[in-house]
Amino acid sequence: MKATLRIILLTVVMLLDTQLLCQAAEPVTRGDDPTRALQTRLKQQVAKGASLDSYPVGLARAWLDYGREAYFHKDQRASREALDEAQTVIENIEKDGADARVNARIIASSSRLRDDLWRQAAQFKEHVQFPCGAWSTARLEVALVAAGRANNDFGWRAARRFVQRAERYAREADAKIKACAEPKPTVTEAAPKSAPAIAGETDTVPQTSTVVDAAPALSLPDRVHFARDSAELSDVSALVLEQVSYILRANPVIVLDLRGHADEFSIAADNEKLATARAQAVRDYLLETGIARERLNILPGKAETADGKSGTERAKLRRVELIPTQSDRIPTEYQDKDLQTEGPQG
Repeated sequence: MKATLRIILLTVVMLLDTQLLCQAAEPVTRGDDPTRALQTRLKQQVAKGASLDSYPVGLARAWLDYGREAYFHKDQRASREALDEAQTVIENIEKDGADARVNARIIASSSRLRDDLWRQAAQFKEHVQFPCGAWSTARLEVALVAAGRANNDFGWRAARRFVQRAERYAREADAKIKACAEPKPTVTEAAPKSAPAIAGETDTVPQTSTVVDAAPALSLPDRVHFARDSAELSDVSALVLEQVSYILRANPVIVLDLRGHADEFSIAADNEKLATARAQAVRDYLLETGIARERLNILPGKAETADGKSGTERAKLRRVELIPTQSDRIPTEYQDKDLQTEGPQG
């Protein structure tokens, strides 16, 4: 009897292994991406002025990323649950804007791990400078949900990489919130009478204004990033450019210089072409959102040496700078939400 049971169990295991191998061999293309419709809805909200720095937008993006990751790894249940959470958050943004009251929830197939990190996330949310760390906090929470899911199905070894990811996001959120909390000098600038009003402002502009921390949606992101050897915009970069487009449409005086950069791994001429192609990709995207071509100038691309730099440092080199001209009323803001430390080889 025991021998018979053992044979049955071995047969079941072999069938499951065969099924998994067949699934792994099936190619998953971008056309199969189950997040596309929700991504479009989220981009529409950012295009209408929902702050990219807000927690709801960051949480929706984190759920979309986990939903896609689970889908690519053939975890259909986790993918479905994550995308359901993303849809709920996006529906709240559509209803109440970026001020929607949302929080990361533990999906049914997961469980709560690392109470210390959940408490830290809650503390971040109470901080006055929380918008600076909102995206990292959202990713921290969703990584913890992913860890609980992996732990339930496969044990601690499978959950470890998600926990390590959550720890990294916790450090990142803490650093960004502390950096924003540091005192900044007040800068006063003269604003010309003829300067166009920001959307929502009256036509009356004081002669002297103080440039203070504006609402997040009115801070102009100063760059977007790319994967190695690629001029293709990521989904997060597209969200960044939707915010840029919103600001440009609200402030028609702004003209952008676009300067592409590449990390130097091959001959300089090829890297300069890649850097320019990245700037062109940014311009093409903004043109599609309705920004006039004469407001988008492409500068010569630059190749920067990557010798001795870490993966993160190299990722920061792969960028297009967004340099505003003819305007000193909109503060620029360093952004790295779309930083890509992995990508095609080259």
